[in-house]
Amino acid sequence: MDTRNKKIIEKISDGLPKEWLQGITEISKSIGHTDFEQPLFHFLNEYLLIDHFVVFTYSEHSGAGHLFTRSIMPANEAAELAKDYVTEYHQRDPHFKQTDDKKVNIDAVHPSLKDEYDPEYRDHFFTQHDLVDKLSITRKIDDYYIYCNFYRIGKSGQFTAEETELFDCILPLLTNLIASHFKILRLQGNDDEDAPTARSLVHSVISRKVKPFDKLTGRESEVCERILVGFTSTGISLDLGIAESSVNTYRRRAYEKLGIATQNELFSLCISALNLINK
Repeated sequence: MDTRNKKIIEKISDGLPKEWLQGITEISKSIGHTDFEQPLFHFLNEYLLIDHFVVFTYSEHSGAGHLFTRSIMPANEAAELAKDYVTEYHQRDPHFKQTDDKKVNIDAVHPSLKDEYDPEYRDHFFTQHDLVDKLSITRKIDDYYIYCNFYRIGKSGQFTAEETELFDCILPLLTNLIASHFKILRLQGNDDEDAPTARSLVHSVISRKVKPFDKLTGRESEVCERILVGFTSTGISLDLGIAESSVNTYRRRAYEKLGIATQNELFSLCISALNLINK
């Protein structure tokens, strides 16, 4: 057990540390906001040694989806893994298949089951990326399953029995916060059923170069369009096939050209442009 792992166990014996409570508070305050993933992953990586964190969704009407990814591995590498999982490999994941099992213990922490993955799956999702262990939880909300995956890379080592005991308590709490975040996003109109209508309206503004959106380049327009229909930076990265850092650069440039600083201001500009079209 390395030094960082020992510190976790020592903190358990002393009770829940103050910084943990502060971290969970920051996560809770960010629910429903675009920066939700940042304090969540900071907490996971800093205090639980989670190096790679991915959240997928599943429903009967929309199939498998990707909510977000946060990782210490390069953004393009993490994005490619998530894309591969949604398009093909989720069907070969024993835990993901349990979403169809009504008897599954939804909020329990599940071990990696690496021995139950086929060799190609283990090589693609573990060996090639130095991922050495995984815990996962499935949470049911409305007609969706939220599937949270917590990984460690080689230098952090596998989960110990003591750590797993701790995670049995803390990870369901964090997963519940993630589920609440997802529910708010859906209530805001970012769910699969509403998105096509919203996207068509937004596209009518962006593609027709209605002022002030006529100032934007093609890629800046594509990023703004996806922001307006609720994509996260990771989601935009996956959808456009570009690095998340590039997404942030295009967003910054677009906001500068539009004379705005926030997502809410972008919404306001879009609504004003729609009013011009409808006059």
